[in-house]
Amino acid sequence: MKLNLSVPVIPSDIKINLNDKLCFLGSCFSDEIGGRSIAHGMKSISNPFGTVFHPIPLARGLKNSISGLKNAEMFVHNRRVYDWDSSHLFHSTTMDEHILNIQNTQEDLKKQLKGSSWLFITLGTSMGYRHKQFNFIVANCHKQNQALFVKELVSIDEMYDSWSELLTELYVLNPELNIVFTVSPVRHAKDGLINNNQSKSRLFVLIERLKENFPLSYFPSYEIVVDALRDYRFYKKDMIHPNEQAVDFVWSHFVKTYYTETNMDLIKRISKLKSAKNHQIMNPDEIEGEKLKKWIFEERNKLNEEIGGNFNL
Repeated sequence: MKLNLSVPVIPSDIKINLNDKLCFLGSCFSDEIGGRSIAHGMKSISNPFGTVFHPIPLARGLKNSISGLKNAEMFVHNRRVYDWDSSHLFHSTTMDEHILNIQNTQEDLKKQLKGSSWLFITLGTSMGYRHKQFNFIVANCHKQNQALFVKELVSIDEMYDSWSELLTELYVLNPELNIVFTVSPVRHAKDGLINNNQSKSRLFVLIERLKENFPLSYFPSYEIVVDALRDYRFYKKDMIHPNEQAVDFVWSHFVKTYYTETNMDLIKRISKLKSAKNHQIMNPDEIEGEKLKKWIFEERNKLNEEIGGNFNL
């Protein structure tokens, strides 16, 4: 008797080369998969401006990174400088320092999107907070007075226009850029489950409309967690966020989708090498320590030779 649904692995026609640059942006689920990618030695960055859940500020931040800083609206709170396009974790001590931090991060992000690169976008919600004074959806309210904002379920048309304009610019920047969308399986329960479902449904329609007009693809992280792993034992104590076991399962699905069998074997070896390098031997025996050091040295050389290029080992 089959007791669960399965989400089949549909191998991507285009595969990730181990020297490709990967960029994971969007909701906290981008941090989870991006973190796995970094841990396996991939040339990856994940949410350099912090976690951004809504499509519109996410698109605006990417657009500004392509063209350079454009009038970032900043403010001071508890002696720290913030801006409305970044998460609450992205802050500075002075206005000048914050502008420099934004510009440096934008440059790093732009470089990551050039050449042989992949951009993975995880959309979290279409429920946004519009700043009354500036009339735009903010990336984060930064614990400011809620009277400054109007909470709204943003229309598909508005989100589409924002992303359509951005995607056109991205493909001018790098015509070979591989762009993959996914929807976060994390429920925004504070909005209420009905509003959460309405919000997620707009994200699916948005992605489908974008796919009709741009060479995008979709990765089913939402379906894997919500359908294939439909059990609360795969969630953290808050019953909202997928736990480590669930993320590992999604990562396994991700690897089978985007890597060749040869590269899947290589990243397993890379993971083992990194674990060995980070391993702290309790009361190490001199001989054991020397053996481990020798194995790390030899395995690193073998992997660099097999992979080619300047790999992060």
